Amino acid sequence: MPNMSGYELCRAIRDISNVPIIMISAKDEEIDKILGLELGSDDYISKPFSLREVTIKARNMLRRANNHSFNTDNTDEKLILKDLEIIKSRRAILIHGQELKVTTKEYELLELLIENKNKPFSRESIIEKVWGYDYYGDTRQVDHLIKRLRKKMLLEGSECKIETLWGYGYKVSD
Repeated sequence: MPNMSGYELCRAIRDISNVPIIMISAKDEEIDKILGLELGSDDYISKPFSLREVTIKARNMLRRANNHSFNTDNTDEKLILKDLEIIKSRRAILIHGQELKVTTKEYELLELLIENKNKPFSRESIIEKVWGYDYYGDTRQVDHLIKRLRKKMLLEGSECKIETLWGYGYKVSD
């Protein structure tokens, strides 16, 4: 990309939208992948790649995004836990009434945990529910996503905490 890096583009898109983002890059070091995911991409694929795999991932991502965006039975549905509020129709997360900027995966993970408060989820079940069955990556991506969410929630002073269940996964409690 001549005018900006893929990381800069990802950050710029994420600042204004929660549209799904798949980064495809020749950079294949773990640090490059982690950076792309931390800047808000939903998936990071290194070259060379299988066109069929990218097509399936993109189709599944768009299907999940459309299910969330155009589902009319959640028009005014809100999830509330302590000082955190999720407005499903807007796909917005509010802490103390202020909107928290999150990526698509961060939103989907927090919505899953809040909707199922007190229920523990293993990394594998989070991968299945947030990324989908076709995800081929490492389950440690869940840990990175949790870390980013915790940091954002902490910066906003949220009372809502994501708990770690060592050797298993994560949950939120009321």
